[in-house]
Amino acid sequence: MEILQLRIPPLPQFLTAGYSVWKPGMQHYERNFEVYDMLIVGTGTLYITEDGIPYEVKGGEMLLLEPGHTHCGYSPCTEPTAVYWVHFNHGRPVARMQEKDIPWSSMVRKGSDSDLHPSEQALYLPKYGAIDLNPLISTLEDILKLRDSLTLEHAVDLQVAMGRLLSQLQASLRASRRSTRSYAIAEQVKLYLREHLSHPFHAQNLASQLHFDFDYAARCLKKHTGMSPLQYFHLLRMEEAKRLLVHSTIPVQEIAAQVGITDYNYFIRLFRKTVGITPGSFRESSQSYV
Repeated sequence: MEILQLRIPPLPQFLTAGYSVWKPGMQHYERNFEVYDMLIVGTGTLYITEDGIPYEVKGGEMLLLEPGHTHCGYSPCTEPTAVYWVHFNHGRPVARMQEKDIPWSSMVRKGSDSDLHPSEQALYLPKYGAIDLNPLISTLEDILKLRDSLTLEHAVDLQVAMGRLLSQLQASLRASRRSTRSYAIAEQVKLYLREHLSHPFHAQNLASQLHFDFDYAARCLKKHTGMSPLQYFHLLRMEEAKRLLVHSTIPVQEIAAQVGITDYNYFIRLFRKTVGITPGSFRESSQSYV
């Protein structure tokens, strides 16, 4: 499935939406305008081109038409065809890729209280193909109800519903990877590391307990988290250390021992490298907001 990558923030801005049942013999007229036109077909088949490329959008499929491209019907509907459509504004796609190439594991830079601009992120949407309609229909109906009786009181609700629709579409892409063998192995590695947080990291122990070649298990984890087993293990330890720093009065040296690091100076260096500040500074800054 081809995927469009859109730069966020900001999120796409909702313009309008609708629902109609196209009768046999009807087809889309020719149009070129500067908005995205998301077509979601419930039943039947919609025949439409974009810049001359034909798409046969069947029930349970969607097509995302892009701004500045000419689209028109190339053949009339042959049966009643139920279509939801949503128009929204946003910048042009920054990239096109296949579903398998979405970099889900790429880390997003953590913000700080001195940032003036948000970190750059991405939204991934299907260009054309099969989707899971079940979670979408309720959201689409909410959008139509809000649009039909919109007041300023609920203007934000309409934009939020649009965000929910985009989130559901992206979630359906992520769900497909959960059925893969590599994802299942990555989850086993993550669980093993969480359960052995206070123990020293040994690659051979991980491999023997999970009955996988370590290099293969490491590749699976890297694919779905962007980290090696040791990097992920360090991250888990630092997250637990942060939790203890915020929610307890345990001395920092004891916290280091609780997360399995006996070398106190190494713990300080690792914490600073991972979090950006020392454990003491983190505890002080966290408690100042409580």
